[in-house]
Amino acid sequence: MMINRKYLQKSQHPHPHIGQLIKRVMREKKITQAEVARRMALTPSSIAKYFRQPSLQFGILWNLSMVIGYDFLTALTDYYPPSLPLNEDAKIVKELAEKEQRIADMEKEIAIYKAALGIKA
Repeated sequence: MMINRKYLQKSQHPHPHIGQLIKRVMREKKITQAEVARRMALTPSSIAKYFRQPSLQFGILWNLSMVIGYDFLTALTDYYPPSLPLNEDAKIVKELAEKEQRIADMEKEIAIYKAALGIKA
């Protein structure tokens, strides 16, 4: 069978099956298909169709994030290849860098306190 949609063809960095990701998150959060459908003003069968989709439009994924209360967009970054740099201007990346710096500073403080108290590491 020939695949006409380029985004569905096998590539070096295949994307995760979005429908299965949504289904797994709903199961973990114990949110039913009927509840998500109600919140989105859709039919439960429409939500079931999403589960079969390897890819979804951004707007649909955004709306699902809002009604399920789960950040699918950040979760998808877990599937990026390690060589792909994250957007340095993204809020979450900046917050992570700040927290990593804070941890490094605290580790230095702990080392100073241990040295002052004569505690060997």
